[in-house]
Parts: sequence; C-alpha cells; structure tokens
Amino acid sequence: MSTPPDDTGHETELRDRWSRPENADVLAALREALVGGGDWRGLLREWSQPWGTDNDLGGIPLAGTDLTGKDLKGVYLAYADLRECSLSGCDLSDASLTGADLSGADLTGATLTGVNAGLCDLTGAELGDVRADDAVLARARLVRATLRGASLRRARMMAADLTDADLTDADLSSAVLVGAKTDGAVMTGTRLEGVRGGSLRP
Repeated sequence: MSTPPDDTGHETELRDRWSRPENADVLAALREALVGGGDWRGLLREWSQPWGTDNDLGGIPLAGTDLTGKDLKGVYLAYADLRECSLSGCDLSDASLTGADLSGADLTGATLTGVNAGLCDLTGAELGDVRADDAVLARARLVRATLRGASLRRARMMAADLTDADLTDADLSSAVLVGAKTDGAVMTGTRLEGVRGGSLRP
C-alpha cells in the first residue's frame, strides 16, 4: 500500500483539511457512515475526485467515536485523532496509523496484522488479544497499554515506549525491540523466543 510522506507539513495539511468550513458536510457524512455502516468509501471516492481514492481518512477527527467491529482494512489514518475510540474487533490489517493519536482507545480483539503504526500514541490503550503480527510500531508510545494475550510475532517495535505496559501472555516471538523502553512492563508468561533487543525477561 502506498502512502503519502509523513512529514510535519503533511501532518498539518491532513489535519487542517477537516477543519475547513467547506469540508464540514463531508466530515459529518463520513462520521455518520462510519458509525452506521454506510458507504463511507463511496463518499470518499466522490469527495476526492478526480483521484477517486476510497481509503484516505488521514488526520480525521474521530475522538470518542464507536467504530466497534468495522472493516477498516488498508485505510490511511495517519495523524488521525482516535482518542478514546472504540475499535474493538475492528479489522485494521495493513492500515496506516502513522502518528495517529489512539490514547485511551479500546482495540480489544482487533486485527492489526501488517499495520504501520510508527509514532502512534497508544498511551493507556486496551490492546488485549489483538492480532498484530508483522506490525510496525517503531517509536510508538505504549505507556500503560494493556496487551494481554496479544500476538505481536515479528512486530517491529524499535524505540517503542512500553513503560508499565501489561504484556501478560503476549506473543512477541521474533519481534524487534531494539532501543525499546520496558521499565515496569509486566511480562508474565510472555513469549520472547527470538526477540531482538536486549536482555528482556518475563
């Protein structure tokens, strides 16, 4: 999946477009369609003419929105405001969450296979039983996040902050944690076979 470059200017552009008065109606329609199961991809295609993309929700403000169980495969949500969102059971496989704010969000049981969530803020997020094999979580903030029973096989978590995270019974087999912070992390029953990144101990 190709994604736009994630620099500061692009981040500002993505977020600012949703605050423009001329985009207020499409934002409201997209929120309604996302929550109610409507054709939000069709709305995006129409709005983004002549390019016709149906996956670009970059920078969208959806804080507190209930998106439980939604199909969000391959969606571009870089720098989106997803604080306190309910995303439990969602399929976010191969999605881009680069720089997104998911602090306090509930992603219990979500599918995050192959997701790109570098620089993502998951402070205090619920990630129990997520499937995040091959996910990119480089420099992600997972302070006090709950990852009980999560599958993070081969996940790339370079320089991620896992301070006080709960990784009880999580599977981090062959994950890359070079430079990751794990102070105070709970690793009871955590699978660490083949982990690269220091002397981690359950």
